[in-house]
Amino acid sequence: MKLKLPLLAVLVAGVPSISSAFTLDAVGYEGSELSLNPVSVLVPGYGELTFEAAVGSSLVVNSAYRNDNGFGGPSLSFDQNEAVKITFNGAEPLNVDFDFVGVSAGENFVVQKDLFTPQSFLVTLQGGGNGAGLYAISWNTAQTVPEPTSALLGLIGTAVFAFRRRR
Repeated sequence: MKLKLPLLAVLVAGVPSISSAFTLDAVGYEGSELSLNPVSVLVPGYGELTFEAAVGSSLVVNSAYRNDNGFGGPSLSFDQNEAVKITFNGAEPLNVDFDFVGVSAGENFVVQKDLFTPQSFLVTLQGGGNGAGLYAISWNTAQTVPEPTSALLGLIGTAVFAFRRRR
């Protein structure tokens, strides 16, 4: 009876962990207006992301925007009131985070889930300023990936359970 609690703890510790994270940035698309609308980008290990400019908006990638500390780089450029719908076409994204550059006083990005398209976000730049850019998107997925340590603990727990002696 005393052995059951440690065995249960070892078996639970051997369950595969949830871990996957990806970051998408605009490197490789610098200095161009993307003529296709929508544009699909293949993210290795995840699948496809689709970027679709709203009416009156465009998909332009450049390095025009920098933060106050000088950090910047290729980004999807937004002018005032431009909007882009970003759709995740792979596994359901969790903890989605958008990284922006060049957001000045009086400007802010509004990110909201699209009510009509599953796994989609509407990103809009609001306020009066000189524009800003979407630098990167990062997220997690709920794909289970067995970690080596967890798998080893599960194997040890199963072996102890199988070979224990009955008293």
